[in-house]
Amino acid sequence: MDYSTFFLTNIATVIVFTVSVTVLAWYNRRVTGMVWFAGALITGLIKLVLQGISPGSRAVYTDLPANELYLVSIAMQFEGLHWFVERKAARFLWLWIAVGLLLLTYMILFFLRVPYIGNVLNIPFVAICLGTAWVLARSRREGFLRISRVAAVVVFAQGCVAGYRAVITNLYYVSPWATNRAQYDPHWMYSLAAAAFLAACMAMCFIWFLVCELNGELAAQALTDPLTGALNWRALEAAAQREAARSSRHGFPLSIIMIDIDDFKLLNDAHGHAAGDLVLKDLVRTVKSMLRTQDLFARTGGEEFAILLPDTTIESGMAIAERIRKAIEGLVIKYEGKKIVYTISAGVSQFDSARGFEGVMRRADKAMYKAKEQGRNRVILEAGDEAVA
Repeated sequence: MDYSTFFLTNIATVIVFTVSVTVLAWYNRRVTGMVWFAGALITGLIKLVLQGISPGSRAVYTDLPANELYLVSIAMQFEGLHWFVERKAARFLWLWIAVGLLLLTYMILFFLRVPYIGNVLNIPFVAICLGTAWVLARSRREGFLRISRVAAVVVFAQGCVAGYRAVITNLYYVSPWATNRAQYDPHWMYSLAAAAFLAACMAMCFIWFLVCELNGELAAQALTDPLTGALNWRALEAAAQREAARSSRHGFPLSIIMIDIDDFKLLNDAHGHAAGDLVLKDLVRTVKSMLRTQDLFARTGGEEFAILLPDTTIESGMAIAERIRKAIEGLVIKYEGKKIVYTISAGVSQFDSARGFEGVMRRADKAMYKAKEQGRNRVILEAGDEAVA
């Protein structure tokens, strides 16, 4: 294999992937993992260019930075992959401290012309690859399972190829400033080609991760009220059917609270629709802060909301509704120099298989309107055909 031909082909491929991923990262800057991926590819491209011009150049200007960028790129790749599968911001300060110390150590040893210093970078590179593969393999993040498994295989293969190249280096190229002759070694060249192939596979995985992320966002938007961030009716209906089936099967209690903002039309007329939107957002924020993780809160109409409470008796549902009513009653919203206060009326009902979920919704809704008829700012419990405050 001719090194010049391989280099030109490889660098053309890397440029295409780097530009593509960088553009995608630029237009999706909120996706932190994609930004790390772009950084990893840009770093890898610079490293590749330095490797390509190294013959006839001083090693300190080409081989030294190229070898160091080799470790930096895989660390950035790890950051990006970890963000996607764990959904955590980059907090690996210890990783970058370690990388910085390794780069400094390698530089000092390079200038001292110490043999076998390739291990200072090669061993950590392999360790990061194996650690990344482990993180990907054990990930259970919904929507990313398939790509996580594929990426785990690719990263593991990257570690294996890097390990093989480390062995070759220790056997035949103990001095990193004298590896130019490795370009004529078929073992070195074929392993380099394998590394390039895996890097291309990893770049495609980067794009795949972004596609999964955007698909997840679209799915969430389809189930979320765009103004308040609460679930919409479609999401509530699907969750209700699931929880109703679970309640019927296992006998677990399931309660629902229907909420309506009192005199919302008058509030809009007095303060404007922007103030009304602010009230809706404030209500959702307040109620969400008072619910459990498994509870579901949805906007079912203009100023109407529903709360689905799994594993909750009707007595507990009444207590939760009353707690929410009192919290809303005590809120004061400041809007354009004015203070806005508002209240809610609520109806509470409990699921039973005989009535079905739609019947329970109707009874809770009926109890809520009974609360309005009785003076608003109160919670009513449905009890058969009667409603009890």
